[in-house]
Amino acid sequence: SSSHTVTPISTATNTAEKPIKVGSGPSAIAITPDGNTAYVVVQGANFKNSVVPIATATNTVGKPIEVGRDSTAIAIAPDGKTAYVPNSQSGTVTPILTVTNTAEAPIHVGTGPIAVAFTPDSKTAYVVCLGADMVIPISTATNTPGRPIKAGVHPYAIAITP
Repeated sequence: SSSHTVTPISTATNTAEKPIKVGSGPSAIAITPDGNTAYVVVQGANFKNSVVPIATATNTVGKPIEVGRDSTAIAIAPDGKTAYVPNSQSGTVTPILTVTNTAEAPIHVGTGPIAVAFTPDSKTAYVVCLGADMVIPISTATNTPGRPIKAGVHPYAIAITP
């Protein structure tokens, strides 16, 4: 995080490769199911964040994709078509179309979205809202939030069985 880089590690040799400069404060990373692109959430000034795509074949950094405020997580749908980035201070989730590396309109979900997970069929994303003690299902076909699900005090993470 402090070096503003992502360090690829060769699993064949268990060695670090040349660090990739991505911008200030990388905080989360996700890789498309085909392995072609890594998406890195980076912290900007005043909690204004972006997501930096990296072509994994060449370790080439693409154009940053602007997302909301205080983003510290990212998940990619199993079909690889969309990444969702929860923006805690904005109360939104930013969908990113991976084919074009463009952000769509933010989805308003409530107080403190902090984590997201997709169903295996990629049809629904579940977003943890820490500040609201809720999990919000989102239809990925329409980017429409559904009825909130009460989740106990300060939920922080989520996983979905395959």
